[in-house]
Amino acid sequence: MRRTWLLAAALIAAHPAIAAAQPADVPALSKLIENQPADMDRSAWKEKRREAARKLATSKDKRAVPTLIKLAETETFDIIGEIAIEGLGNLGDPSAAPVLRKISTDNTRDKQARDLAKKALAKLPAGGATTGGGTTSTGGSTTTAGGATTGGGTTGGSTVGGATVGGGATGGGTTAGGTTGDAGGGEVSGGGEVGGETGETGVVDGNATVGRNNTLLGEPRATAGIPTGPALPDDTLAAYDRLTFGAGAASVGYDTVRKRPAFDIDVQGRFAKRVEREKIAWGYDAGAHVVAGYVSPPGSEKTRGAQVVIDGGGEARFYSGKIYGVGKAVAGVQVNYIAVEDDGGNSFKDTRTYADFQVALGGGYGRLLDVGGAIRVRRLARTLDAARALGKQIDATTARRLQLAWWSLRGERSSYEALVATVAILREAGILLGEPDAGLTYELLTVLRDSQLFLRPSGMDLQLTFGEGYLKREEMDPTPNESGRVETLLVSAGYGQQIQDDKAEISGTAYARLRLFAPETQPAPWAIGATGRFRTFAYGEHGDPLGAFDVSATVRLSDDSCVGMDCESATASRIEGQVGFTLWLNQASGVRLAGAVAQDGGELFIGAQLSATYGLLDATFAGF
Repeated sequence: MRRTWLLAAALIAAHPAIAAAQPADVPALSKLIENQPADMDRSAWKEKRREAARKLATSKDKRAVPTLIKLAETETFDIIGEIAIEGLGNLGDPSAAPVLRKISTDNTRDKQARDLAKKALAKLPAGGATTGGGTTSTGGSTTTAGGATTGGGTTGGSTVGGATVGGGATGGGTTAGGTTGDAGGGEVSGGGEVGGETGETGVVDGNATVGRNNTLLGEPRATAGIPTGPALPDDTLAAYDRLTFGAGAASVGYDTVRKRPAFDIDVQGRFAKRVEREKIAWGYDAGAHVVAGYVSPPGSEKTRGAQVVIDGGGEARFYSGKIYGVGKAVAGVQVNYIAVEDDGGNSFKDTRTYADFQVALGGGYGRLLDVGGAIRVRRLARTLDAARALGKQIDATTARRLQLAWWSLRGERSSYEALVATVAILREAGILLGEPDAGLTYELLTVLRDSQLFLRPSGMDLQLTFGEGYLKREEMDPTPNESGRVETLLVSAGYGQQIQDDKAEISGTAYARLRLFAPETQPAPWAIGATGRFRTFAYGEHGDPLGAFDVSATVRLSDDSCVGMDCESATASRIEGQVGFTLWLNQASGVRLAGAVAQDGGELFIGAQLSATYGLLDATFAGF
């Protein structure tokens, strides 16, 4: 008989459907959640905490309630908080009602957490009354024996405490939840934790918990406070909004030997906007370029000169797969001015104005996108992964939110707002594991400040168009030039590829132009050209963008198709190679030094270039 009972017991223990579940070690699990073991790294500890929370949530042990309440309140940007909320509903302890009610109506919490809290509340006994030996005193304070939390119900028609108190909830402590009829007047005694991770005494003010998270970035930003950026359509593949100023030269000088003051300036600015969608793409740009100079040598002679160019254009494409139809329009005005003043009788002034207007229709294949925004998101993911702080991969929805938030903050002189918004979005999406430490925070800043993520082309674009235009030209000599109505055949191509984990780039452009149907009295010039470029981007040990090294080659051929009695048509060629380095100063701004070798018209040129560009209000978006 004894052997029969032993055999039966063994069979019951072996069968999972019959054997009773082993009770959870609530104190050990709570300790693991509260304290990181010395022999466990932070990433592994985060996973162990979540596993421990799941075990507490299914333990059926009321001792797990205080720990889960604390997690539900404080872990607002980690999935462990949602595990705790759901677990409080499964345990069915009414003392969890206040915190669940608070979360369900807290607009600073994400929608999923609020919905889980509502479902958990529905599982609790009706009314949310406090049990477990607690006593409620009408007209006085609410006290719990054994550390149970109270204050969620209504006594004598008034809310008791009006707040959820977490902390000081074990070991027979007493939590003062506030007096009846004096909502929000309660104070936590006994060193309990309220709304933070410091374990310090906090003060409950109404229904809101006052207490600062012990984090580098301060209190978590509310979802409502995250910038949303422009309203781009859902099928947007890429977009940019760019305002750039450039200075080639600007100087004021005085020659003390020849007693000659001089001034010269070469500046330009351009605004460009473009949106690429699946079926349609459109964009426009406008700019101005000014070159001016003044020289006043000893004596009566003074020389002044200036050239002003203003131009702009727009384009619209309509796609069917990779094939598209395109319409575009461009216009430009150029004014040249020169004046020489000389009392000796050699004074003269000359002003010439040129104007162009042209429309074109045609088609093409493929598209070339600026993917700098997507590269920034990828750099962000790599940075988090290297720090073992990447909870999951950044999905397309989160990538979109990040890029549009950065777009809306492009005018900020500081990166603080962008950093806070980035961390808030990553926390809310469950991508960022815990609070970034000082090192990770710095590396996140370097990603946000990376000035090498602009004008990063990807794709291929081939285009053929026919243009109809009007040119206004002033005759400078008896030789006729292009003027009046012109018809032109235009071909263009572009290519870009990001390689080596986005730290190098291959790109190129090509063009061809031929005037059609020119009258016998006017030339029919043609021109072709192509440029290829390789760039590699240098970063410091912690992701600091240092600069870009580039190598490029250009080939150009053209023929002026000269007509007239004393005119001979000539074909010109130029072959040029450049090696340069750009030192980035801030977003879209930098200084470039380059050496160049060129053969132009049979002549060899060797020289150097120093140029500076300042970018303002640059904003980009690229589908991830």
